[in-house]
Amino acid sequence: LRTPANAKRLLSAVAQLNIADACVHRWARERPNDEAAVWVPEEGNRRSLTWAELSHDVRRLAEALLRLGVGEGDAVGIFLPMAPEAAIVSHACAHIGAVQVPIFSGFAGPAVSSRLTDAAVKVVLTADASYRRGRLVPMKEVLDEALAHAPSVEHVVVWRRAGVDCPMTSGRDVWWDEIVADEPGALSATQVESETPYLIAYTSGTTGKPKGALHVQGGFLLSIVRETAYQADLRPGDRVLFSTDMGWIMGPWTVVGAMACGATIAFMEGAPDRSPDRVWRIVEDERITMLGVSPTLVRALIPHGDPDADLSSLRSVVTTGEPWNRGPYDWLDEHVCG
Repeated sequence: LRTPANAKRLLSAVAQLNIADACVHRWARERPNDEAAVWVPEEGNRRSLTWAELSHDVRRLAEALLRLGVGEGDAVGIFLPMAPEAAIVSHACAHIGAVQVPIFSGFAGPAVSSRLTDAAVKVVLTADASYRRGRLVPMKEVLDEALAHAPSVEHVVVWRRAGVDCPMTSGRDVWWDEIVADEPGALSATQVESETPYLIAYTSGTTGKPKGALHVQGGFLLSIVRETAYQADLRPGDRVLFSTDMGWIMGPWTVVGAMACGATIAFMEGAPDRSPDRVWRIVEDERITMLGVSPTLVRALIPHGDPDADLSSLRSVVTTGEPWNRGPYDWLDEHVCG
């Protein structure tokens, strides 16, 4: 340990881990029948997964990705709305040592293609469509436009989210439910070195070409769980709602940080202010204990008046996005945090 080279070799030999194991499979062993993920789409139709179900889905998708030729170190694009499927893909990538590249679900074709090309993405997972403010967003069509300028992509896996027709290219595009249908869900998570690449998170591109930051399995897990455990005070059995997207860093932050602590995530697809009380109703109905919001969202909600919902389950509110100004901060403190 007296030289950096020797220390690095020793750490590489002993620091074996897998984020999917730490965030999903361990809870499937310890609390298999507890809720792990809840989906709250704009049009209702609540759906939930237990830890055992989530673990099984992660393993099956990991097996399917291997059959599509994805190996350790390969880049996998995630172009999905906020739903449990986003967490399944994220952890399936970690399960086999692939590198995930989350892309904001509201981007147009050029923004999607620039990230796919920069990361040399091999496989992309998307939805046929999603809903935002009551309108159907044709995500597969947007992705097809992007793929015209992303030659590295070999396969597209499509989740039948909205059940609508969408173009499918033979030999390239496959349906999610079909490729996992015959997978046993028995694959063990690959134990990788702590410095194994895990995630490429891109900036929004507002200051020039989008910049991708590479995170590794050990560093991301340690850093994010330190925040969720000691700053947000998350514990097993807590319930988390963060108004974000997998394409922003707080999406992976939630999927890794909350689940590593054993907390249940409520995935809110679509616009948080689709109705004036949508966020507050989810907090009440799902008994949310940690709420994540941005100052911009709070400013948008203030004109609709005080929350007309039972927020007594909340124990902490986490904020991100930009600096606060006094008025919205005081409103959040008084009318939400109590």
